Amino acid sequence: MLPPSGHLASGHTPRLFDRELSWIAFNRRLLYEVADSAQPILDRLLKLSQASAALDEYFMVKVPFLKGLHGPLTGAPDAAPFRHIHAYLKVLVARQQAHFVSNLKPHLAQQDIHLLDYGELSDFQIKHCQHRFEDEVAPILTALTTSPEEVTPDFSNLSLNLAVCLELHGQKQLSWVKLPRVLSRFMIFPKVSTEEGWVAVPLEQVVAAYLPKIFPTYTFLGCFPFRVTRSADLGTLDSETANLMEMIQESLQQRQQQQQAVRLEVLQSMPAWVRSHLMAHLNLIPEDTYSLSGCLGLSDLKELTRLPRPDLRSPNWKPVVPMVLTSSARPSLRSFTSGLPNVSENLFAQIAKRDLLLHFPYHSFAATVEQFIAQAAVDPSVLAIKMTLYRTAIDAPIVRSLITAAKAEKQVVVLVELTAPLDEAINIHWAKSLEKAGAHVVYGVVGFRTHTNLALIVRQEAEHIRQYAYIGTGDYLPDRPEPYADLGLLTSRSEVGIDLNHLFNFLTGCSRHVDYTTLMVAPEKLRAQLKDLIAREAQHAQAGRAARLIVKLNLLADPDLIEALYAASQAGVEIDLIVRGICRLRPGVEGMSDRIQVVSVLGQYVEHSRTLYCCNGNKPEAWIGTADWTPRGLDERIEVMVPLKESELIVSVYQQLECLLADNQNSWRLSPTGQYIKQHPPLDEPMLSAQAQFQHQARSRKQISQVPN
Repeated sequence: MLPPSGHLASGHTPRLFDRELSWIAFNRRLLYEVADSAQPILDRLLKLSQASAALDEYFMVKVPFLKGLHGPLTGAPDAAPFRHIHAYLKVLVARQQAHFVSNLKPHLAQQDIHLLDYGELSDFQIKHCQHRFEDEVAPILTALTTSPEEVTPDFSNLSLNLAVCLELHGQKQLSWVKLPRVLSRFMIFPKVSTEEGWVAVPLEQVVAAYLPKIFPTYTFLGCFPFRVTRSADLGTLDSETANLMEMIQESLQQRQQQQQAVRLEVLQSMPAWVRSHLMAHLNLIPEDTYSLSGCLGLSDLKELTRLPRPDLRSPNWKPVVPMVLTSSARPSLRSFTSGLPNVSENLFAQIAKRDLLLHFPYHSFAATVEQFIAQAAVDPSVLAIKMTLYRTAIDAPIVRSLITAAKAEKQVVVLVELTAPLDEAINIHWAKSLEKAGAHVVYGVVGFRTHTNLALIVRQEAEHIRQYAYIGTGDYLPDRPEPYADLGLLTSRSEVGIDLNHLFNFLTGCSRHVDYTTLMVAPEKLRAQLKDLIAREAQHAQAGRAARLIVKLNLLADPDLIEALYAASQAGVEIDLIVRGICRLRPGVEGMSDRIQVVSVLGQYVEHSRTLYCCNGNKPEAWIGTADWTPRGLDERIEVMVPLKESELIVSVYQQLECLLADNQNSWRLSPTGQYIKQHPPLDEPMLSAQAQFQHQARSRKQISQVPN
C-alpha cells in the first residue's frame, strides 16, 4: 500500500499520492502475481524476471535524477528525493529475493526443474561442468589482477563480475573477471532420460569453481560475484547538431563504461573489505549497496522459462485476423504456414470502406499493421510513406518494408527517435539502414521526444490522391517477451490525413503549424483539450444530462489534470479510471473525489493502451493514443490522440473498458488510504478475466453493435 497522507514526502499534499511510492506499490502488485500459485510456474518465473528487469530500468533511468546526478541541478548532487524511497526499494529487492529462494525454487523442484548451487551437483554433473568450462568458457575469460591500492577497472552497466581474492607472498591482491554476455547465465544439463529432471547451475558458480586453476601461483582466498548499475542518461543532446547520431553512439559507449554508478549488488558472503573497495571505486555509499541472499540479476531467469515444458506455462495465444480483413478467396500458402486465415489482398480497399479498430495481441499484428506497410511498399499506386518509429525490434518487418519502398524510389520519410530510452542502439541501426536505402530520415523536434506511433500512406487513386493512416497506442514490437495489449486505428478519413500531413511537416521542421482539426496533439494543445473534455462532462452533469468518464492509462501523475478530475467529480460526473501503474490521484475522498474509482488491471498481457471515453450527454465520444497523463507526456513529448468516428468503434471501446472494470481476477482497487485491494468475485458470481474474455471474443469474431443498457 501507499503510505497514508501524513507520511507523504515533503512537498506533496494529501490530495496527491507520492509518485515514486506509487511506482513501488505497482511493483508490489507485480510480485503478488509472482506468488500466485494458481498460475503456471514458468509464467510466474517470467513475471519475476520482468519485475527485476523493470527495477533495473528504474535504477538506470529514474534514480539518477532522484539522486540529483542529472538535470538542471547545480553544485553538489542532492540525494534527498531518493532517500525517502530508499527503504522501500530495499524492501522491494528483499521481497524479490525471497520469492525466488523460498517460493519459486522449491516449486520448480517439485516440477523436476532444479536450480542448484555448484556444491550440490553430482560427480557426473561436475565432470560435465569441467568439460564445458574448458571447451566453452575458459577460452573467452579474461582476468585483470590488481593490488588493493591500484586503480580498479571500470565495470560495464548490468554486467556480472567476479571479485577474486588472492594472496602472493603475504600480500593480498584482487583479480576481476567479467562474465561474457555471449554466454548463457545458467549452465543447463541435458536431460538424458524421461525419469530425470532438468538441472541448471549459475554460470558464475561454475567459473568460480575452476578459477584456482587460472591462478596457479597464487593462494586462492575466495571469489565473490557483484553487479553494477549505471545511469542510462545520455546527457544533453542537441537535435539540431549535424552529428547527432555520432554523438549518441559515443554517449552509448560512455554509458556502458563511464556513466555514474547508482547501485552495487553483492551477495551477503562478500567480505566487508572487498565491498568497501568497490564502493570507494564506484563513488557509492552504503545505502547504494544491496546485499542479496539469493541470486544476482533475477532478470536472467527468463532463460529458464524457455525450457521445453509447455505444461508449465500458459498456452500460446494465436492472434486472429479481423473478420473484415479475411478474404473469401482460396487460402494462400502463407495462411497455411502462419496458421492465419487468408488476408484480403488489398487492405486499402477495405480501409476505404470503413475505419478498422485493431486490438492487439488478440488481433494479428503481422496480418494488419505489418501487412499495411508491406502492401504500401510494393503497391505501384503508393506515392509516399511517412512514419514515426519510437521503439522497434532488431528484426523489424515494418522497417524492412520501408527499405523496400525507398529502394523502389517511393517518397519515404521516417522520424526515428534516436533517444528512446535503452533502445538507442537499435534505432541507430535502422536509421542508418533507412538512409542507405534512400529514405529521408529525421530525428525529431528539438527539446521534445517523439513518442507517438503514426503511419501515413499517400496513394494515387483514379483522378485523386487518397491518404491512409495508422495511429497506434503502442510500439512496433510484436514479439515482446510479455505481450502488450494495445489498440490501433486504420483509417482513410481525409481530416485525419490532413492533420497528419501538418504534423509530419512540423516533425520534419517544414512548418510550425499547430492547429489540428481532428487530432489532439501534445505538447501544444493536448493538455488544454483534455481539460475542456473533462469540463464539458462536468457541465453535462450540472445540467442533469448523462455524464461519465472512463479513462485508461499507464500513468496518472499530472496534478493539473488530477485537479480537473476532482472538480468533475464534485460536479456530479461518474469517473472510472483504469490505471495500470503509477496513480497519484486519491479516489473516494468525501467532498473531493467521491465519484472516482481507480482500478489497476494486470494479467497475462500489459494493458498498455491509452483510451478516453466521454458519455457527453448520451452522445458518446472515444479517443485512443499514446499519451499518459503526466507532465512529461503532456509537456515534453510529441503525443497524438485520435477520435473514433464510427459508432460501432466507439461501442467497441466502451465495451472493452467495461469489461476491464468488471474484471475480478486480475484487478486491484485503489482505496482512499492508498491501499490496493485485490478484487475477488462474490460467492455467487464466476471469475471474470477481461483478457480471457477478449480472447474468446476474438476467436468467435464477435461483432459488437450497440451499447448495453
